[in-house]
Amino acid sequence: MDGPCTGATERTAIEAEATRLFLKARASEAEADWDAAYRWIEQDPAHGYAFAKVEAGWDLAARLRDIAPERLDGGAVRGEAMPVSIAAARRAPAPPVTRRLAMGGIAAGLVAAVGAAAWRFGATGDHYATGVGERRVVTLADGSLMRLNTDTAVTVDLAPRRRSIRLLRGEASFDVAHDTRRPFVVAADEARVRAVGTAFTVRLRSDLTEVTVSEGIVGVRDGGKAERHVPAGNAAAVRRGTIAVTALAPTDIQRRLAWQDGRLSFDGDTLEQAVDEFNRYRIRPIVIGDPALAGVRIGGTFRSDRSGDFARALEQSFGIRAIEGGDGSLLLVPAGDG
Repeated sequence: MDGPCTGATERTAIEAEATRLFLKARASEAEADWDAAYRWIEQDPAHGYAFAKVEAGWDLAARLRDIAPERLDGGAVRGEAMPVSIAAARRAPAPPVTRRLAMGGIAAGLVAAVGAAAWRFGATGDHYATGVGERRVVTLADGSLMRLNTDTAVTVDLAPRRRSIRLLRGEASFDVAHDTRRPFVVAADEARVRAVGTAFTVRLRSDLTEVTVSEGIVGVRDGGKAERHVPAGNAAAVRRGTIAVTALAPTDIQRRLAWQDGRLSFDGDTLEQAVDEFNRYRIRPIVIGDPALAGVRIGGTFRSDRSGDFARALEQSFGIRAIEGGDGSLLLVPAGDG
C-alpha cells in the first residue's frame, strides 16, 4: 500500500492539491502560502503523505540536476539539466522524447520510493521525551538548541523547506539557528509559534499555551487567526483563538527560565501555584490539606529536585507543617494541627 487508505479518485485529487499548494508556496516563498499548505497537511494523514511525495520529488530533481548524467537513449547531452518544475518545463525547449520518458520513469520510481520514506519520517519525526523530574538538552541537526523541562515530549521534523516541532506535552525552550530559508515552527495544541533565529519557550498548560520570548521576535498564530508578533521581553497566552501579549520585566523572564538551571523561583505566588509547580517534578504529590493555606503568598528560589527544602522553609516562615505520607507524598497543614 502506498499511503493512507483512500480511493483512486480521492487520491488523485489529493495529489493534485498537494502539487498545487507546494508549487505555489515554492514559487512565492511567502509565509502565508506555506502556512496554508501546512494547515492543509494537518487536516488528514493522506494530505501529509501526498505533500511529502511532492516535496521529495522536488528535492530529488534538484539533486539530479547537479549530477552529470551519462548519455541516455536518444542522445542526451552530458551535463544537461533535467526540468525541475512544471513552470520551468513549459519555458524550456522540449528534450528528446526518449530522454524525457527515461528521466520521467526514473523520477517517478524514485519519487514513489523517496516519497514513501519521507512520509514515514514526517509522520513520526524524531521523538524526544523526559520523565518526571528530568531535564534534557538536545542539539538539533540544524544547530538549534532545544531544552526539555520535566515530563515533556516533542517530535522534530527538519525538512528542506521548514523546521517543524510539535510539543505534545510539557515545556520546551528553543535557541533557534538562523536560517531564513527554513522557518522554525513549534506547534502546541492549536497554537503555532514561528521563528527564524531567536530564543523562546513554549509551555502547554491545561487550559492555554504560554509563550515566553527572551531574544528576537516570534510570530504567534492560533487556528485561523492572524499572526501576532511577540518581541523579546514579552509573553503570549494563547487560548481558543485569543492571543494576549504581556510585557515582562527582566526578573520575570529570569523566573520563567529558572527551570533551565534546575530551579523554581517565586515572587508573590500563591502556595497553590508553588505546589503545582513542584508537583511537576515529583512522582508523589504535595497536597494542601487546608484550603485556607492555598492563597498564602510566598517568595524565594528553590531547587526543583529539593522540595523538602521548600517544605522546611514553609515550616520556618509561615507556620505550615509538612507531614510525610507513607507513599512519599507531603501533606501541608497549619502548624497547630495534630
